[in-house]
Amino acid sequence: MKGRLNKFLARIQEQYGKLPKDLHITKKAGALVAISGGHPILAEEPTLTYCPLYKSLFKADSIDRKSIMAKFEIQAKKWGMFTPDRKVSECSIVVPFGASEMIMYALERKGVEAAVLVCEGAGTVITDNPFTVQGIGAYMNGIFYTTAVPEIIHKLKNQGACVLSEKGTINQLGGVKKAYRQGYRKIAVTVRGDQIDQIKKIRDFQFRNPGFTTVIMAVCNTGISGYQARVVRDNADLAWACASSKIRSIVGPASMVQLGMKIPVFITTSAGIELLSHYSNQKELLSVLESGSKKYITSSRCQQGGTKFNMGRFSVYLYPVDKLPVYTPDQPQPLA
Repeated sequence: MKGRLNKFLARIQEQYGKLPKDLHITKKAGALVAISGGHPILAEEPTLTYCPLYKSLFKADSIDRKSIMAKFEIQAKKWGMFTPDRKVSECSIVVPFGASEMIMYALERKGVEAAVLVCEGAGTVITDNPFTVQGIGAYMNGIFYTTAVPEIIHKLKNQGACVLSEKGTINQLGGVKKAYRQGYRKIAVTVRGDQIDQIKKIRDFQFRNPGFTTVIMAVCNTGISGYQARVVRDNADLAWACASSKIRSIVGPASMVQLGMKIPVFITTSAGIELLSHYSNQKELLSVLESGSKKYITSSRCQQGGTKFNMGRFSVYLYPVDKLPVYTPDQPQPLA
C-alpha cells in the first residue's frame, strides 16, 4: 500500500504542480480518493461495482468514479468532513456493527477506558469521550494521508481529546504508547489491515507491559494480501471483512463470532467478545458468546431458533453454527 500511496501522491503533484497544503487521502470501493478544500480532486477507478453498505448509506445501486466523488461531496456538505466545519460529536448509530459504534458503547459502559483512532485533519487521536469516537468514526473510511486542520484539532481538544501530533501524524502505535503514558490501561485501537507492522508492534507493546490491554480492531481491509490477513488473524481481536476475500477465507474460519453477513465482522479472541458484550445491556450475552460453539449474529431474523438480544438500539439474533464464515449472496462485488 505504501508504494501505491506514493504513486497516487505523485499523480496529485503532477496534476497540481505541488501537493496541496490541505490534503486528505481515504479509500472507497477499493479506490484511493484525494480531498482538498472540502472537494474530491482525484480518485482511482474503483475495484468494486456493488456494495450493500454503500447502497444503504448513499442510495446508489452501482459504483463508479463519478458516484464516489459525489459521495465525498455529500460528506463534506452534511457533516463537514475534510473541512474546518467537521462534526466531531455524534451519538446516533449509523451502521449496526461499526467499529465506532462498538467503542462508543464500550466507553459508556466502562468496558474500555479510552480509544485510539484516526481522524482526517487531526491524525491519531486519543479520547475517552464516547460521542467523540462516534463523531470521528460514524462516516469515516480508512485514512491513508492527512494534513492538519487546526479547527478540527481545536474542536477535538475542546471535547477532551488528545492528538498525537499537531501536524496530523497518523501513527497508531504512537497513539497507544501515549494513551499508556496518560494512565489508560484498557484501550481499543483501530488500525488499517495493511498496517501489519503497527498491528504486530501494538500487540508486542501490550505483552511487554503487564496489566495493559489493547483491543485491536482491524479496519479498511479491502485488497489486503493473504499474508496481511494472517497477521490480522493472529494479532487482532476484531476484523472487518469489508470487500476482502482474504479476511473471509483466512480470518473467518478462525473466528469465534461473526457479526452480520453482508459485510461481516469476525471476532477472534475473548477480548474482542468482551468488547462486543458491552454493546448490549443484557449481561448474560457475554456468557452466551463465550460458551460452546461458534456463533453468528445478524440484525435480521434469517431462520428459526435464534436467540434474541439487543445491541445498541436495535435487536439482533444469535445462532450457533458448526463453522464460520456464514455467507450471503448480497455482499460486495467483486471481492478483492
